[in-house]
Amino acid sequence: MENSAFIWDLDGTLLDSYGIIVSSLHQTYKEFGLELDKREINKELITFSLGVYLAKIEKEKGIPSEPVKERFSEINNSQAMLTKPVRHASEILTYLQSRNIPNYVFTHKGSITKAVLQNLKLYDFFEEIVTGKDGFPKKPDPAALNYLIQKHGLDKNNAFYVGDRTLDIACANNAGIKSIFYIPDDSYAVPNGKETYIVKDLLDIRNIVESQQ
Repeated sequence: MENSAFIWDLDGTLLDSYGIIVSSLHQTYKEFGLELDKREINKELITFSLGVYLAKIEKEKGIPSEPVKERFSEINNSQAMLTKPVRHASEILTYLQSRNIPNYVFTHKGSITKAVLQNLKLYDFFEEIVTGKDGFPKKPDPAALNYLIQKHGLDKNNAFYVGDRTLDIACANNAGIKSIFYIPDDSYAVPNGKETYIVKDLLDIRNIVESQQ
């Protein structure tokens, strides 16, 4: 795949972090006097986003989203180093690196991102990592993807954004690049026909690469 490049989402895509995120949000709302079902939290975060979910709870229950978000970040960051990689994350990145295909990250994850990736020995796979602290609009706004495309001279026809939510797919579409929807068997995500590819296992991305030869 000459001139190809991969841009990655992190939570739920390369990082098996939803268990920690869901548990942290559950604990946060419990401190604010609200008991939520963890399965429902998981489903909401996959279907929409953290910000959308916090706003929904604020509207329905009257619990202000900003203090919830601050407390959630404290709890979540304190547990972030327990994060594990998604199955075959290292293997697919090693494969792409062996093909001289560059990798980048665009994630809403914040300041803990570098430490988590370093702890999992994934940090050095990436040419550049754009996080929620870099000031770009949130997905599906394509500004961060466009920044990476322009800065690194990526070919839009051969650039892929890999994510586990329809939000990621919409972001890729808005940037005019291809999308890979990672939907493992235990995911609540549902394809909507707007993704370029769907994979259940990250190693299936090898088939996409080799089909382009």
